[in-house]
Amino acid sequence: MAELSALDTELLSQDLPGLSQVAVESPVYAGRRGLIEYRAAGDRGNPVMLMLHGLGSSSAGYRAQFAGLSRDFHAIAWNAPGFGDSSHIGRDDASIDDYADALEAFLRALGLKRLPVLVGSSWGSIVALAFARRYPNMVGSLVLSAPNVAKGHLVGEARDTELDAWLRTADISLPVSRAAIADRLLAPNTPPPVRQHAERLRDAMTTAGWRQAIRSLFTIHTPDIISEIRCPITLFSGTLDQVAPQRDHAERLVAAAPWAKSILFEDCGHMLKLEAPSRFNAIVRATALQPESLAHPND
Repeated sequence: MAELSALDTELLSQDLPGLSQVAVESPVYAGRRGLIEYRAAGDRGNPVMLMLHGLGSSSAGYRAQFAGLSRDFHAIAWNAPGFGDSSHIGRDDASIDDYADALEAFLRALGLKRLPVLVGSSWGSIVALAFARRYPNMVGSLVLSAPNVAKGHLVGEARDTELDAWLRTADISLPVSRAAIADRLLAPNTPPPVRQHAERLRDAMTTAGWRQAIRSLFTIHTPDIISEIRCPITLFSGTLDQVAPQRDHAERLVAAAPWAKSILFEDCGHMLKLEAPSRFNAIVRATALQPESLAHPND
């Protein structure tokens, strides 16, 4: 990939906001109560931007967005249920809708009734789509980075075999090279500051939370639901993404929702928020601040 700009370097060098916790109430938790861990930056009076991390990440992945967007927004990123110190969902076979319901409980606990923009990366894009379908009045627009079609279309033996393969690798105690993880997530020749952050993305993962999130992947097929989303949708894809190649994921989503806007990030991999942070931030800012309008063709 290209060298980082001076602004990119500055964004990636900033400290993360500290972690906070909030008590939440939802039927998805054992005893209907749980905790959500999160980071927040920016004036509480600003428009709210909520950011959802991917399967192998946490709120720490949005370092450059906290640094660059908190002047205009109250920027929030959660550690999803089972990540960091956030409570696990109260059953092993959690569906993606359970994560959407946990997100609604989180927003309710923070006193937030509507999000001008909801940002989701990778698995977070799946949670974002499920949330926007389930709670349409709470979302003004969606930005989906490295979006994923998920695995809900698989059935029978094919489903069981792939789910088992995913679960066998989902153990934080297994020795896995941080460099190998970064190689898969990032474009070749990615500058060291980006690699350093990518190599630490799994620091807040737990084995149980990871496995629970994997199972949720097999409960939804996002091309089947994206046409139900009533707000504007913008998709970001890296041309060198090895994890969710654009032809296999974003293109299928756009085929199902041709009114969605698709933006390519040349020479970038899966971690666009780290690989091209200033461009990522600029497009998210413009999306969030534009006047809301219905984007569904039937409206």
